[in-house]
Amino acid sequence: MDSAANNIPILAGAAAAVVFFAAYLIFRKGRRQKTETAARAFREKVLAELEGLYPVTRVWNNDVYDKFKKTIPGIESAAADFRNFVPAEKRGSFDEALKNYCQHCSEITWQSSATFGVIPEMSKPDDIGPKEMFRQNVNVLLSFIE
Repeated sequence: MDSAANNIPILAGAAAAVVFFAAYLIFRKGRRQKTETAARAFREKVLAELEGLYPVTRVWNNDVYDKFKKTIPGIESAAADFRNFVPAEKRGSFDEALKNYCQHCSEITWQSSATFGVIPEMSKPDDIGPKEMFRQNVNVLLSFIE
């Protein structure tokens, strides 16, 4: 009888540890599901906002260039909704990717796309055109949902 009384604190501690561990697992599963839902929503919003622009087509019509600036508020809104689900250590990179996207979309013009690579001698080997830069910026933003 004495040994059973001595084991009560140990058994209570073990039971508490099991309860806390189960609660932790439930919390993690709920957080993971919320993150997956937010990632899906972010991807859907970005792709809907970029309809006709992304995936990048071989030729862009002249009227497409007006759309770039118009996508910025929608992308910023989607990013603001999703930002809290980006791991803390990656938020700086996420913010930088959003900034790069917005900057590029506010600067891209038909002229910059049409004249890129016209004079090959003036370009550097590591230069990429406005279309490729746009594609890379979108890909970087979407990479945070993985």
